[in-house]
Amino acid sequence: MCNARLALARSWIATACILGATSTAALSGRVNAAEISAVAVSNEAATYHISFDAVADAPAQLVFEQLSDYAHLDRLSSVITSITVEPSPDGKSERVRSILRACLFLFCKEIVQVEDVTEPDRQSIVAVVVPGLGDFTSGNCEWHIENAGARTRIHYEATRTIAFWIPPIIGSWVIKHTMREQFESSVAALERMANKASGLQR
Repeated sequence: MCNARLALARSWIATACILGATSTAALSGRVNAAEISAVAVSNEAATYHISFDAVADAPAQLVFEQLSDYAHLDRLSSVITSITVEPSPDGKSERVRSILRACLFLFCKEIVQVEDVTEPDRQSIVAVVVPGLGDFTSGNCEWHIENAGARTRIHYEATRTIAFWIPPIIGSWVIKHTMREQFESSVAALERMANKASGLQR
């Protein structure tokens, strides 16, 4: 991660291809519950590559159900100000349009993200950016959910090419630290919602 464009690029992780910084209310009683074992970020010009691994203290099936409830992902993230879901033109996927409000220090920007999302199986969610309909010229991401007994292993990988400018005022170490905090908050919120759906409160 070499420049401050990622200060805003981090917000689209916000949405599932799609999760992000979550509200304090969403994390009530679940502070630091999620375990983030690795966060990797790199870039080539305006194209960014992000991956992370995490463990959630909730069953895999319920985690998958929360991640694939696209119309209600705003319950997991305060960054998402609007989200709409409709069938994609080819009828083979869901078209998810998200409006994100991202801020870092005094710099804020509203970002539009449009993705066609598919579920190859009950362990994977794949999203592809629709160029020309938002603030990304290309990109894709994949969530992989693995059953680990009563827990769930989560692997996330994404590539995004941004179509907007960000002032080079933030150091890369600040950006990576912010991203890690947001990943932890997001996975903890996901964990809490999954347990709430099952009637479990740990």
